[in-house]
Amino acid sequence: MKRLSKVSCGLLLTASLLIGAMLSGCGQTTDYTAEIKEYQSKLESLAAENEELKAQLGITETQSTEENQTAAETENQSQEMVSENQTTETDVQQAENTDNSGDEMKILVLGDSIWGNYRDDTGVSARLAACLAQKGKNATVYNGAIGGTRATISPDDNEYQFGPASDCSLGKMISILRGNTDVEMLQGKAAYDDIKAVMNVKDQIDVVILSYGMNDFLAQAPINNSDRPWTGFGTALSEGVKGVRSVFPQAQILITSPNYASYFPIPVKNMGEKALYNYASIACDVAVGQGTLCVDTYDNLGVDAYNADEYLEDGIHLNEKGRSLYAKTIASCLLYGTEGQISGNNIASFN
Repeated sequence: MKRLSKVSCGLLLTASLLIGAMLSGCGQTTDYTAEIKEYQSKLESLAAENEELKAQLGITETQSTEENQTAAETENQSQEMVSENQTTETDVQQAENTDNSGDEMKILVLGDSIWGNYRDDTGVSARLAACLAQKGKNATVYNGAIGGTRATISPDDNEYQFGPASDCSLGKMISILRGNTDVEMLQGKAAYDDIKAVMNVKDQIDVVILSYGMNDFLAQAPINNSDRPWTGFGTALSEGVKGVRSVFPQAQILITSPNYASYFPIPVKNMGEKALYNYASIACDVAVGQGTLCVDTYDNLGVDAYNADEYLEDGIHLNEKGRSLYAKTIASCLLYGTEGQISGNNIASFN
């Protein structure tokens, strides 16, 4: 800009000299043609230099404008990216907090009296559905659990013939679900209606829960039996998983161990590998080995020798407070558990 001002001043000065020279010669016959041409030449030269400087200055101004526009665009893009990130974070948070009441879940439970004895609003099934509802899951729980049942069958029976000792065992329930045994065999059992209903929605079952072990322990069933798998607890559970997958290939499977108990009608001292905690450990081993969900209710439920009276009604079965705790633990595993791993006890977010 300073250089341009100097050129402009030069043009003005040259023009002034030319006019002065012309005026001073008024009334005289002096020929100023040569001088005029010389001054015109200088004016044209200065004008050309002035235009060149303007052009150069114009380019600089354009570049500066483009740079400013680019910087502004970059800033706008950054602001948009921040805004998008904030929107994404907000959307995720909203998704986590949204009550998706239309998110259906159908759950089948096969197990013993922990699930089967109470079928009212205080039962584990009802409490599980309530816990899942708090997280936006509209759960239907088909309670196929029957008190006194085991995963194992009697050594006198097989997977197609079930005597009184094997009545309603996991092996028999799998046989019914496969269609090998008539579902009418369950008439008079509390689980009859639910199992019959499941027969019509097999392809819609999302989760199958296997909850056995307490009665297998009380019967002192073998821990494993590779020769006759259905007669050993761990091998029977493994066969049960295979059976469930054959009937419900789309469903997740959750295995629960027997819960802690403080009273038994049989001596437990010096039982060695047939102590209750060994059955609990085997259940978890099968879950991890078969890649299913798993809840270790013996160690992770929160019931132990120090608070057993608070959660157990008779030293074995859970009271209402215990059933609520149990249901929250199962719900936590269904929502946050990882297949092939023992689930933690993340129940703080449930009412």
